Formats: sequence, structure tokens, C-alpha cells
Amino acid sequence: MLSPLGEIRYKWRMRRSLRLVAATWWLLQLGACGDQPRAKSPQHARESSPASAAHDARRGSGKPRPRSGEPAENTGESRAAEHDAGAPHDTFVSEEKLIARYAKARALTVLQGSASYYSDALAGRSTASGAPYEPSAFTAAHRSLPFGSVLRVTRVEGGQTVYVRVTDRGPYGPRGRILDLSRAAADRLGMLRAGVAKIKVEILEYGPRKARRRRR
Repeated sequence: MLSPLGEIRYKWRMRRSLRLVAATWWLLQLGACGDQPRAKSPQHARESSPASAAHDARRGSGKPRPRSGEPAENTGESRAAEHDAGAPHDTFVSEEKLIARYAKARALTVLQGSASYYSDALAGRSTASGAPYEPSAFTAAHRSLPFGSVLRVTRVEGGQTVYVRVTDRGPYGPRGRILDLSRAAADRLGMLRAGVAKIKVEILEYGPRKARRRRR
């Protein structure tokens, strides 16, 4: 049995020991946290990841992307791809490609009438489809055929034939005149001097039609 004074001293020593143990444990915890590496921020982790490095390498090896609103560079490869795809507004398609693709095609519809051709003063002006008029391209204007439609045009007098693609609207003269041809197409039919010639038009392919909007 301890005396009252001894019991007080014993309790005071126990409390002091507990405080020392708690202080020691807290110091050990602080030391363990200081030894751990700092966590990387999301931005730093993204920049140092292998996927982002490969992405940056691909971006650095290629040409800079055009800014928003700026047109992309029109290279020869992209223009050739558009030609092969047969875009409705493609005015640079060659006659050889049209012949190779549509020479054996059967006519979907046959039209009869006369044709005129564009004035050279219209060169470079925008057509109804949005494409500029090119005198050396094999194109035509029709009042209602969808843009991109492919036609086989044959001159009644002489039998000359040319393949064209519809890129414009017209002609707006006499009702019997059903086509306006580019200068190259008119030259192929031998009608530059005459100005107007009777023709037979075979529709080989219809261009894409725009979807009509439903009325609410």
C-alpha cells in the first residue's frame, strides 16, 4: 500500500510517461510523412505520361494545324482525293475520268433540246453550286437537275459527244435551250462558232438531292 503522497507521485509519473510516449509517436508520424514523395499535379502527370509524349511527338512532326476560321492548305493530294470521290461541286474533274467511269453507263432519262455555252467573261465567278466557273472544266448548267448529276451530251448534227457534270443553274433564255456548257465542253461538240446547237442529253447519274425540311 502506498501512502497518499506516494500515490500522488505515482500518478504524476504515469501521466508524464504517457505524454512522452504520445509526443514520440507524433514525431515519428511527421517524419514518415516528410519522407514520402510529393504527389504530382494532374497537369504534370499528363505532361510526363508516355501517351502525352507520343501525342506531342506526333504534333511536332506534322505541320501546324490551321487556326479556327482559317482554310486548310489545299494540297495536290487532297484535290486528287476529291476528284476520285466525285464531289458534286468538283469542277476540276477531267473528261478522261468521266469517260472511264460512265462510258458504258445506261441512260436513266433522255432529254432533247438545244445548248449554248458560257462567256469567257464569267471565268472565276461563283456558280449556283458554290464552285467557281472554269472554262477548261467539263461542266454544265441546268434549271433543275441536282448538282453533281452526270450527263452524256451528244450533238445532233455531227454526233460529237461529251461528258459533263452539273454545277450551275440555267440557261434562262428560250425554253428550248436546256443546257449551258462550259467552253471546253462546247469545243468538244464543235459548236463554238455556231454558239447554239441541237443536242441530246442522257442523264447517267443523279446528284444527291437535298432533304426537304418538314413543316411544323
